[in-house]
Amino acid sequence: MENFRILLFSTSQLGGILDIGYTAEQSQIVTDLLYVFNAEFDVDNQKINIDYKHRNTSAFQARLDGFITKYKSILPQIQQLGTKFKKLESDEWFFVLPPVTLETKQKYELEKELDILNGRKNDVSEEEIQELFGCIMNNYELITFDLDKDKKIKIGEGQKNQRVCRFCQYKAPDVSFKKEAHAISEALGNKKLILNEECDDCNEFFDENVERDFIYYHDLARTMFGVKNKENDIPKMKGNDFHFFKTDEKNLSIAIVNSDKNKTHSGPPESAVFRTGNKIKLQNIYKALCKFSLSVIDSGFICHFSETIKWIKNKKEASVLPKVAVLNSYYFFTKRPELTLYLRNNNNSKLPYLVGEFKFTFYVYVFIVPFSDKDSTDFLSDEDYEVFLNCFKHVKSTEKFNYIDLSQNIERELNFNINFEHNKG
Repeated sequence: MENFRILLFSTSQLGGILDIGYTAEQSQIVTDLLYVFNAEFDVDNQKINIDYKHRNTSAFQARLDGFITKYKSILPQIQQLGTKFKKLESDEWFFVLPPVTLETKQKYELEKELDILNGRKNDVSEEEIQELFGCIMNNYELITFDLDKDKKIKIGEGQKNQRVCRFCQYKAPDVSFKKEAHAISEALGNKKLILNEECDDCNEFFDENVERDFIYYHDLARTMFGVKNKENDIPKMKGNDFHFFKTDEKNLSIAIVNSDKNKTHSGPPESAVFRTGNKIKLQNIYKALCKFSLSVIDSGFICHFSETIKWIKNKKEASVLPKVAVLNSYYFFTKRPELTLYLRNNNNSKLPYLVGEFKFTFYVYVFIVPFSDKDSTDFLSDEDYEVFLNCFKHVKSTEKFNYIDLSQNIERELNFNINFEHNKG
């Protein structure tokens, strides 16, 4: 079996490696595919010339449809090509490139070229982009996931008998992989990002000892914005002195249980304290963010986070941790959790090796994944943390970010303070 591979690149959802497997007798399929992209064949010099810039014109679609019709019965996966290119707009430009891994800076330059070809204007100038993100592009590779896809994204080894748990390093038959492990908690609305390389024991530990606190901490937002849980229901909150639930897509209902029977109200209170009855450790909020990050990163990098995993699994104590930048803003609102990782691509150990940016409803967290053996500092001092912020200027320049200490590792009762405004309309 032979393989022909090219990289499709666009600013739309079209993208990724196109890999076509064929037998020696089916080699004509490669020639015909290259003709779809207007390749020129120099037989005398045994060269193939193909431009990397292409446009989704009616002529291109006609060539593509003819290719699919010709080969779909021989290689059924060819039909997927049509689905891929339907994601492009009419006359939209895209690139055909060698099947290589592009660095963040290369992706940015290609996207900029495509924006020019497609006549798209950026509201932010090139100078502003370089000021905010230039240091990141020079030092980091971005890792993101397209969760708009219909199919689940499964990370890691597909064969259960070949899996090694990235959190305990055990494999079958010493551990089992029967449960479907969500890389980010399913209760936060993640239905598609699945980690194959998390054994059932570690999955249970994280659920009960780390992620549960993170979920409790965001219960108010989950209920308020109708984020569906594991059972595909909108969660309801029931605390010691309140009930809070969504009656339909738009309306919320709050029932406050007044413990003072002698006190009467002529109307709704101006404020209330929701006593949930749940207890959490603030450090588990940080641990959960880091656990999500290590769940989605390529397993080849896990070896640099053995101390981090010990800390997440309560086998390493940490009394002080780097601050976490937290922003509450509806500008970045998302009902589905979104995680972007920044993985350092050089030996500049004064910058964190791994940084995460996690978005959920109106929360934005930007955090250093601590204890990597690729770091030369712990980023606890103001000076070291400032070096980090001077690179992540999109965080530093946003004045509404708060820098929170999530080091506390003592159980505390989780209460929500709610202020009410009367609608005079």
